[in-house]
Amino acid sequence: MYCFSITMRPFLRRLAYFMLLVSCALQKMAYADENLLGYTMGAETLPKGAKEVYLWYTQKEGKRNGQYQREEYRAEFEYGIANDLSGAVYVNGLSHNYHCGLGCAGSQAQGYEISGSRRKSDFSGISFELKKNLMSPYKDDFGLALYGEVTYTTRDRVTGHQGMGWEYETKVIFQKPFLDGQLQWLTNFELELESWKETAGEGTEWAVAPRLRTGVSYRFAPKWSLGVEGWVDKEYLKSANQTKWVYDHWDAFFGPSVHYGDRQWWFTASVVQQLAGSNEANNNRRGLHLADHEKKEFRLKLGYNF
Repeated sequence: MYCFSITMRPFLRRLAYFMLLVSCALQKMAYADENLLGYTMGAETLPKGAKEVYLWYTQKEGKRNGQYQREEYRAEFEYGIANDLSGAVYVNGLSHNYHCGLGCAGSQAQGYEISGSRRKSDFSGISFELKKNLMSPYKDDFGLALYGEVTYTTRDRVTGHQGMGWEYETKVIFQKPFLDGQLQWLTNFELELESWKETAGEGTEWAVAPRLRTGVSYRFAPKWSLGVEGWVDKEYLKSANQTKWVYDHWDAFFGPSVHYGDRQWWFTASVVQQLAGSNEANNNRRGLHLADHEKKEFRLKLGYNF
């Protein structure tokens, strides 16, 4: 069963009220290129000259020990550069609320990770994105797109510690419609490269993660769709005092989503849970990986055109 902490409920009430006000104010907006799933991207781009604003909220919670909750915020502005090319800029934020004591992850023998307590919200960086559509799922009956994103970050996502890092993410996006477009199958092949140097630390750590995401979305009523999606990834690290890349962990997530798309605006809500991963507290044997990831995630995305 999927469940959420009590601390999230006041935020969701405020967000629901905000969405109601926005929907009332945007009755004259044009149709938006909405996201059918919360994590797996579709192949379509905005038409030339079209503009869209996205608001993202993601909550992640549950470590091996202690109490851990993290919220991620993104405000995105996307613009249609050409009919098959769009670009976007993001402003990113983080909010941490954890009480880990000696450590929320890992084992005593290996050294506990994510220690101490933190209750703070921070600006965490900016991102830039380009997305190129090569084939349209609606015109060509098969969608293909290329995606690239660069992020400058000032906070460690897991701990909230200050530092400086860069993230480079690439995707090859596939989308196949079935049943006259009523059913959509989306798949993303991703490769992510990260660098990070903590202000209080020494040297730069590098990480590379290949990832496969896939999911389906079924339109069961006008404007409404239900979907499921999941992904699996691996991560390799090279720390400041190492000359070779070493295997760090793998993990797999899965969960449902619901999507509503009007001509004026759309939203997508997704819940995913970690199904399996390498247990960092038990010599990376199969279990759950709870050092870099959490037990469950909730994501809400809201978009509107103008």
